[in-house]
Amino acid sequence: MPIFFIKSLLSILLFILTIFAIFTMFEVFGRLENRFNIERLKKLHRLNGKVYILLYILIAYFCLDFVVKTKAEPSPRATFHAIFAISVITLLFLKLSFIHIYKKFYNQVKIIGILIALLTIGMIGTSAGYYLLITKFGIDIPVKRVEKIRFEEKRFYVKNDTESIVKGKELYESKCSFCHETSSTKWGVGPGHKGILKNPLLPVSKKPATPENVANQIRNPYKDMPSFSYLSDEDILNLIAYLNTL
Repeated sequence: MPIFFIKSLLSILLFILTIFAIFTMFEVFGRLENRFNIERLKKLHRLNGKVYILLYILIAYFCLDFVVKTKAEPSPRATFHAIFAISVITLLFLKLSFIHIYKKFYNQVKIIGILIALLTIGMIGTSAGYYLLITKFGIDIPVKRVEKIRFEEKRFYVKNDTESIVKGKELYESKCSFCHETSSTKWGVGPGHKGILKNPLLPVSKKPATPENVANQIRNPYKDMPSFSYLSDEDILNLIAYLNTL
């Protein structure tokens, strides 16, 4: 199961907790006539908040682990996601400090709670929502088969020594395996790379499947893939050497 799918499922739980937090807050502070036991709702709201924080930390761990391991340059969508996430945790700390320390600001807690909920929805929408949408809720999307076409392909040198292939595999596992798989052409976050240099076209850009175009995709990616422009020429050649074995 792809890590992004697991993260997305956790994000759905976070969304449910957010909706419940808003519901309990509105019921406690918004109604003139109470429909439920207020003290019970307050206890549930506090418990809900604790679970929210734990789940937020777990999801943040997955995100930071991905960033650290891939060292990927964030896309605009990922940047917005990060801004939402940082805003949420900042307001959360502010809310807790107003409740437990700076109690003169307690009246602001309700507004902060609403802001946290709205930012959480934005945070989830730019990550889990996007992922579940493009993958049809985690179902692998097979790459459309493209009929073989004739094209002029410039021949480039592909390293085929064992050392380069091994280094390329290690690099692939640390940088690429989060979004791609090597055993098929099915989609996870991105397309599978089985036979990528043996097919006539690259799966997303539809450019000829040449080492040069693969290198360009890594450094100047087409569509939503993050850039790995910091990789050296040697790293790129090693990656291509490994991809050529798939």
